[in-house]
Amino acid sequence: MYLYTDQYSYEPLARIDRTGNQEQHIYYFHTDLNGLPEELMDEAGEIVWECSYQLWGKPIQEIAHREIQQNLRYQGQYLDRETGLHYNTFRYYDPDTGRFTQPDPIGLLGGINLYQYAPNGLTWIDPWGLACANDGKGKKHGGEGHNKIIDKIIKDVRKEGAEEIRKNHQQVDFNGNKVGTNKPDVQYNYKGKHYNIEVDTTLKGSLGHQSTIPSRDPNARNTFWLIDKSGSILGGLSIF
Repeated sequence: MYLYTDQYSYEPLARIDRTGNQEQHIYYFHTDLNGLPEELMDEAGEIVWECSYQLWGKPIQEIAHREIQQNLRYQGQYLDRETGLHYNTFRYYDPDTGRFTQPDPIGLLGGINLYQYAPNGLTWIDPWGLACANDGKGKKHGGEGHNKIIDKIIKDVRKEGAEEIRKNHQQVDFNGNKVGTNKPDVQYNYKGKHYNIEVDTTLKGSLGHQSTIPSRDPNARNTFWLIDKSGSILGGLSIF
């Protein structure tokens, strides 16, 4: 049985092993910044398994200090040791090439490269094999004031415990399924809900986003801010 960092995450925290009437053993994961397991420790703090990887998840060296297998890889992935592929819910991922072996189930809505895992394997994840989150670390978006308030929103929601944070990323639903071509300034999951936040410097732009973004995902909670060029808030509206 696996335990994760929270109920909406695919980042492993611990593993509980027990067979029949045998004694229960608990192991704890140490992961890198995108949730890829690097070490597994027992209850006494001893390392029982460790692995180093290349950028796209191909093992450089895997060491099992005991007779134990650790098959979790990128978030949402499980290693098939016979083929070397990673089962990723909707398709298989090949760490040798850094690509999926099947095309994106949602077609061109996922982008023109139907086999791409993510633009950056260090900071982006794709736990369902459908879409990838960039943890709010996307490049600068818009003018100085516009980008500043976006980054502040990301900082604030991260402190509150938000998951699957996206900055200027194609609109998705709670499960990471792409639902439209819009790119809300901020998206995240929190306590079982998906949130979209759009920041605009013109009323026309804000009204356009208020019309299109909620229509793509009626289950999401949406907030629209109107700001001036310096980043000062002029007004706002939330649609739940």
